[in-house]
Amino acid sequence: MNIVQTLYLDNCCDPFENSFGWLRPEFHLMGWSLSCLQLYNIYDSVELFANSPAANLLIEKIGLPYTEVYTHHDNLILADKRLWALPKVYTYSLQTEPFLHIDGDVFIFNQFSRSLLQNDLIAQNVEVATDYYFAMQKELIQNFTYLPDCVKTEFNSPAPIKAVNAGILGGNNTEFIRQYANAAFEYIERNKENFSSVNVDLFNVFFEQHLFYALAKEKNIPIGCLLGEVIEYDQYKHLAEFHEAPALKSYFHLLGPYKRDKHTCLQMAAKLRELYPEYYYRIISLCKKQGISLSISLYNNSHFNELSDYESFNRSARKKFNDTTVFDNFGLTDNADSLHKRIVFDLSMLQHVGKMYEENLTEPGEKEKLTNDFAKLAGSLSACSNSSQKFSAAYLYGRDLAATKWFCELFGNPEKMGSKSIVRCTTISVIESEFDWAGLLNKHELESAPYYKDLALSQGAFYNLVIPEVSGRGFSLIDIDEFENAILNSLISPCTIESLHQKMRVYAEEDVLWHHLDQYNHLVITMVKQLVARKAIKPFNKTTKYPHW
Repeated sequence: MNIVQTLYLDNCCDPFENSFGWLRPEFHLMGWSLSCLQLYNIYDSVELFANSPAANLLIEKIGLPYTEVYTHHDNLILADKRLWALPKVYTYSLQTEPFLHIDGDVFIFNQFSRSLLQNDLIAQNVEVATDYYFAMQKELIQNFTYLPDCVKTEFNSPAPIKAVNAGILGGNNTEFIRQYANAAFEYIERNKENFSSVNVDLFNVFFEQHLFYALAKEKNIPIGCLLGEVIEYDQYKHLAEFHEAPALKSYFHLLGPYKRDKHTCLQMAAKLRELYPEYYYRIISLCKKQGISLSISLYNNSHFNELSDYESFNRSARKKFNDTTVFDNFGLTDNADSLHKRIVFDLSMLQHVGKMYEENLTEPGEKEKLTNDFAKLAGSLSACSNSSQKFSAAYLYGRDLAATKWFCELFGNPEKMGSKSIVRCTTISVIESEFDWAGLLNKHELESAPYYKDLALSQGAFYNLVIPEVSGRGFSLIDIDEFENAILNSLISPCTIESLHQKMRVYAEEDVLWHHLDQYNHLVITMVKQLVARKAIKPFNKTTKYPHW
């Protein structure tokens, strides 16, 4: 079965300026690279269908190892530039042999099963309609003058409509797939005069994913799905948890909001850096030449030019992180070189969020409480920043290089997990506050996390986990609860995961210990996993030297 991908670049869209739905252009390029390289590593053959600008980017500039490159998409003229799914449908229409199309934001770490690839039709999964679908369905009914018969049938059904997720799409029944592609082109062509009345971005989901499902249902052709369960459109977080690759999870798909989530993007990029450093640093160099501001600012250092420069720095950074018994080993100097600069926290975004909430307070005394609490938080963050200056950018970069393997090292083998030793990272701090500043900041920035959607300003006792970073504002601020803070306090000295379970029993009521111990232990390990993924807890290796302050 042929493995194929599609990239179409409009001539007016510069891939070094346009992020194509990702948080930053660099992550778009890194995502494509990791997706292609993993497919090539597993299947030895990956075909690219593209127009000339896209082929030039992926082949000539980045050097991705596609085995065949077809520029048929030079002949494709989009009726509307917002029809981002149409180039994929055009690729489907060109296939004469069994194929599986893989999106550029899909990443695999193992082969697809033979049973999946034997199906007439293949998709990632079936997804059930949410408000996202219902609103657009209403728009189409009201404004489109043509609907395919199978779409009409589904729209007239009292049951909520369903669709496939096309992260992967294809199959052995290429005749049906060509019929489906032709139906999609007709669906678009006969309604292009109505595009001004609808959300064209959302229409992509209907002519690609809903039409595929509806036509297959009409013709009574089963769809083999990689993921057996029916998933709601906004319930794909489990496909974005890159820290679980490859030991615990082998398939990832960064749908819309996850491509704009900073933590997820950095994890994806770190995986590319770990597995294919040559491509990772090639993209960094390409972005530098285009004058792009990079997420990890130390890359802007003028000393970084060739791959050997980055490899040398990586060795130095790893050494600084692993050998820190003497303060001088952190490499702190008066040199202006950004590799040895101390991390300084930028509080501007947090200040913006504080002012935004302050302006909406009207009750007497509320504004003063918020202002005073923010001042305390800012003072504590400044103290953390000063404390973090013990750690050079090179040291933190070395930590990040090591951290890509922490999760799988600890949890990759569940049978041995209890005997693994863990310890709180020396770089982190926890600040208590009366308002949930970390939560409010994340509500403002993390659209991929539904938890924050309804988070409101409230007064209480909150814990803000501070993690120094070499990217962004110089730190991450994560809202943790009292129990997670207790876990961190229990790990100031290293202990095994099994011992941690014993330590944490003092926080549980007797009834819980007698009747719900397994669930309680599961809660503990779930929180530990989250804290490992966020670089607050790490494996403890007795042969590694650790600083004592």
